[in-house]
Amino acid sequence: MHILNRIFLVNSLLVVLVSVERFSATTDVILQPHSFLSLHQLVQTCVLILAGTVTFFWTFFVVSGRLRGIPTRATFWLAVTFVVGTYLYGAGEGLHEVSSYLLNSQCPDPEHAAGTLCGGLFVNDFYTGNILFFVGAFLTTAALLLAERLLPNDSFGRRDLPLLGVNAVVFAATVVAYAAFDTVLAGLVFSLVTLAFTVAMWLPKRRESLRFPVTVYSVVAYGLGSIVAVVIRLF
Repeated sequence: MHILNRIFLVNSLLVVLVSVERFSATTDVILQPHSFLSLHQLVQTCVLILAGTVTFFWTFFVVSGRLRGIPTRATFWLAVTFVVGTYLYGAGEGLHEVSSYLLNSQCPDPEHAAGTLCGGLFVNDFYTGNILFFVGAFLTTAALLLAERLLPNDSFGRRDLPLLGVNAVVFAATVVAYAAFDTVLAGLVFSLVTLAFTVAMWLPKRRESLRFPVTVYSVVAYGLGSIVAVVIRLF
């Protein structure tokens, strides 16, 4: 199995784990002292998102030729972009999860929050936290695709495409979850912007797609996810 397909497989596993965890009993376990958080928020922030971040770096490590395959100056700026994206991704997730817990535990009508406290928690949950999270996700994705453009992959073969496609479809489920069902449109905007960027990266190289597997994976995942999300939003 190609190393990138192993990474895509790990991403798929994380998608499944995130979905299973959200509907598990961890949401009912409130942590002490003072009921400061639920186990759900702790698992999401400190386990699943952390695992996803490590997987992002694993991908960056591979597509950049172990950080040595592309020009030094490009490596520096791509690494800076990746680190900034990772920071915002984690910071946004943390702010979102804490605000979500407090909003749902302290406010009687979380979907129509009123007042300074509940209104502020609503903004931090659905806007501030999500926007930071999605900006971070976009930056890390952009760094991956730009690194791949500078160092095309010559070891990915046609036999590797079916598994890539399956994993991309699984990851598209995450795009749908963020883009189609959130109360606000931040997730949908993110998916459409990321799709536009990935398509712009893929189109000039579409005749040699096998050399850009991460780009192909992203186009399929965000393309399918965005289409399904728009249909759900409209109907």
